[in-house]
Amino acid sequence: MPNHYPTLTLMRVLILHGANGPDPLLDQLAERLRVDFEVRKASVETVHLADVPVAWCQGCFECWTHTPGTCKIHDAGRDVARAFVQADAVLLLTPVHFGSYSSAIRKALDRTLGMLLPFFHRIDGETHHAPRYEYPPALGVLAVLDAPDADGEATVRALAHRNAINFSSPASPVVTITRTDGAAQQFAACDELADALCAPHSGPPRITNVEALLPTIAEVGAGTSPRRALLLVGSSKPRGTSTSEALGLELMERLAMRGIAGTTRYVHKHAHEEHGIADLLAELRECDLLVIATPLYVDALPYLLTQVLEAVVADRRSSAKPPTLSVAMIVNCGFPEARHTAVARTIGGLFARDARAKWAGALQVGEGGAIAGRPLDELGKMARHLAWAFDEAARALAEGEAIPGSALRRFQQPLIPQRVYTAAADLGWLWSAAHEGALSSLWERPDVAIPEEIPGFPSGGRPVAPSTPGDRAPIS
Repeated sequence: MPNHYPTLTLMRVLILHGANGPDPLLDQLAERLRVDFEVRKASVETVHLADVPVAWCQGCFECWTHTPGTCKIHDAGRDVARAFVQADAVLLLTPVHFGSYSSAIRKALDRTLGMLLPFFHRIDGETHHAPRYEYPPALGVLAVLDAPDADGEATVRALAHRNAINFSSPASPVVTITRTDGAAQQFAACDELADALCAPHSGPPRITNVEALLPTIAEVGAGTSPRRALLLVGSSKPRGTSTSEALGLELMERLAMRGIAGTTRYVHKHAHEEHGIADLLAELRECDLLVIATPLYVDALPYLLTQVLEAVVADRRSSAKPPTLSVAMIVNCGFPEARHTAVARTIGGLFARDARAKWAGALQVGEGGAIAGRPLDELGKMARHLAWAFDEAARALAEGEAIPGSALRRFQQPLIPQRVYTAAADLGWLWSAAHEGALSSLWERPDVAIPEEIPGFPSGGRPVAPSTPGDRAPIS
């Protein structure tokens, strides 16, 4: 542990098993990791996320303003978040899907927002949320690729790096393997990760240029004008309230003016049941342009959207000759800097690649809270550059071209000065908490009960790990 962390005599490790279904290889890796950590005198809890009832994050922010630090949904998601907070190290064991974690991992991570405070603070000149807890866990990732994939590996490493920064994790080792590696190599990767997480930590990673960490995904046009477009809204907020929906509809209206028919579908309505996903896949087969409008959730795409994209990849790979499809994305985040969305954009490009579709590019915007689900004509002058970028993007897509770089650069420009935005946002959270009667508890740490005196631990520090493995009740 670093100097500012207490020394633990027994480390507590949480392994999040991210297989979406039966996966013998991940089961073997989880068992090897358990043994690795227990040999190193750690207490280990493994959660098979596919087997526990965890609902999707609703994007309501009530874990910040109504019940600070605790999600309002009463299910195993609360238990996972609590175990996350109480762990000294969290290990994500995940298949890699288009450069991202599995949807099972996404579902659990989306529900950890309460680990952070709503207020902004600066890290190396970049805006992030302040941590709620004094000693966040180290974050390790064992990423399993189907086959060697340099772009997918670079992207999942960048995602883990960004997660570690936002969680203020004191260490963030990432080890990648492929399913074709030999057992000795796969088990050696487990040993390497256990060594890294149990070693002394140097503190949270420094921020580097996220673009430098990511591969370049070529943007290409379809070559012909699309006939029909499907807008897929990735937000979990109710219809008519999300910034993702508002931005997506702006582009669809412009495409309609150019003679392209369109349909809008919402992941929170169609993606949480098998028949809903089947209906989406059938509809997509009749379209030649997919527009994804989504918020940024924990540095990547939300769970429900990830689940749909996994299904799209599987469906199109099952066809010897899938229908022609171009994919464009609009991604927004609540941070003032649009560059926070770079990993999500790259995931979109790798999704298009894996789905055997053409990647038409993305529009990325920060300060999503300033849009607040409103159409551009209600935002006045501050959104003129967004309207111009949408006009350019719609023209290009309608002509079978990729979104031009000029539209992307214009779209990324801030809506209002950054200092004004961050100050207004922080005041807004205070007002919302006061309105909910939660102002006095806004900074509480509900998932860590600290005795007044713990030998070797500073006041307000981490709880002591259990004396023997298995002292805590398992998540179910």
